Amino acid sequence: MRLNHPYAELDALVIDDMATQQTTLRTQLHMVGIDRVDAVSSADDALRHIRGKRYHLILCDYNLNAKTDGQQLFEHLRENRLLPPDCLFFMVTAESHYSAVASASEQVPDAYLLKPITAGDIEERLRTQLEKRQALLPITKALGKQDWLAAVQAADEVLARKDRWFMHALQHKAQLQLQLGAVDEARGVYEQALQLRPGLLWAQVGLMRAHKAAGAFQQCRELALAVLQTPDGSRCLPAFDLLADAQERLGDTAAAVETLKQAVQAVPSARRQRLLGEAAYREGDLAVARQAYAKAYKGGQGSVMAQPQDALVLAQALVEQGEGKEALTLLTEAHARGTRGAAFDQVALAIKAQAWVQTGEAARGLAAANQALEMGGTRKGDFATLALARAALATGQDARALGLMQRALCADHEDLRTQRLVTRALTDHGKGEEAQALIASASQSLKTRLFEAKRLLRSGQLDEALVAIEAELADYPENTTVLLECTQMNCMWLRLNKCLEASRVDRVRDYLARLEKLLPGHERVAQMRRYLRETLATLSREGGFSISKELA
Repeated sequence: MRLNHPYAELDALVIDDMATQQTTLRTQLHMVGIDRVDAVSSADDALRHIRGKRYHLILCDYNLNAKTDGQQLFEHLRENRLLPPDCLFFMVTAESHYSAVASASEQVPDAYLLKPITAGDIEERLRTQLEKRQALLPITKALGKQDWLAAVQAADEVLARKDRWFMHALQHKAQLQLQLGAVDEARGVYEQALQLRPGLLWAQVGLMRAHKAAGAFQQCRELALAVLQTPDGSRCLPAFDLLADAQERLGDTAAAVETLKQAVQAVPSARRQRLLGEAAYREGDLAVARQAYAKAYKGGQGSVMAQPQDALVLAQALVEQGEGKEALTLLTEAHARGTRGAAFDQVALAIKAQAWVQTGEAARGLAAANQALEMGGTRKGDFATLALARAALATGQDARALGLMQRALCADHEDLRTQRLVTRALTDHGKGEEAQALIASASQSLKTRLFEAKRLLRSGQLDEALVAIEAELADYPENTTVLLECTQMNCMWLRLNKCLEASRVDRVRDYLARLEKLLPGHERVAQMRRYLRETLATLSREGGFSISKELA
């Protein structure tokens, strides 16, 4: 082993379905000084290796001649955070495929290697990427610690050097400002990038996200439309997604479905079909939803991209189209393929209950509905809760159905998507006139309980207010209004008691992490994060101890 070689300590993984190509790539890696090389022939084998060992470099062929191609594997690894921050991912592809692969990808690898490749090609890309990593190391280290302010400071230091990594640092800074909720500052950085390089795609997409975070959906829509009309942006998937989201929030749900149809034409992946199916189902366009989910279900079979939800939503769409028998066949097939688990089985029972009632087996449907309902319900406004509610409606259990729907509405009383789904479910069962009253009742019920918690707070009963608001959170763990109130009240408790109670600080951080998933880039979340930072800094100064030490 050449320990004095700069790449001698790197561990590499080669993913290629052809043994001869594995040997070639392994030899080329040896030539550049990388001796610790593993090789696998499938996505499943790659996942097992990556979960069991830390790699610094992965070379993956795009065409794996399997259900999962190299791009899908890469996206799965990134989306599920299976790649460590210091792992480089190089995609190997034929030159004839490069344009299509690179221009329409959910995630972009660190480098593309065009066949036929040489050891020199690998070394050149590796050297460039390692230089980039070293130059941006202070930023990535701060990001790894989730210290966003330190990361911004590190980005400013790189920007001050005005070297070849300036634009990379500018991109990091803009993303960080957006994550911190400093929407105006982020917008300014993105505009600076566009002044330096007009038409820069990542800056335009970032500007769309800044508009979205500020609630400026019309501006987001206009910019996305403009980008998609350019040659470079015509296959930009984030632009399609941001446009569809803006259209739906502006009330034009049919246009959102059409936008996602165009995205599917650009990239007909299972994930794209799934996004189209979700939007079409919410819109009530069951024909499009059925077609999209059928393709997602078929395309995901045997792939790491497969999701049990595909079979469930497809079956529900079939039932709502009056195809109960076909829905039952689909669910039986999904079970036979090993798609199981308590959550899947419960929703499958709820859909089967509807299908059996529809096909004339009312007693069997009632038994299935009761079995599903007795398994308990989620406290979310999700597909599962509404499938259970539909099963209850189909079997004449209206009170149970309304209770489930109220729970779904209270899970996020401001979510118009859930309100539309509830309205459609009631309408489908001849009870559409009850929808608005139910929506108003759910919203008022939650607002009343929130008001009571705030009343306790105003009267100086902070502990009692916390008990009340956290009881609401236990009932509705994804209600963003309740999460924000819990965050604020716990910070107030820390300030008023002048105590850095570690468990409470951890609780607040958990609330913020959940909020950032539910409301990414939202200004109110950033305000709460700033409030926590200010609280910790104030208590640290007054207490004479360091925050990190006290919370260790």
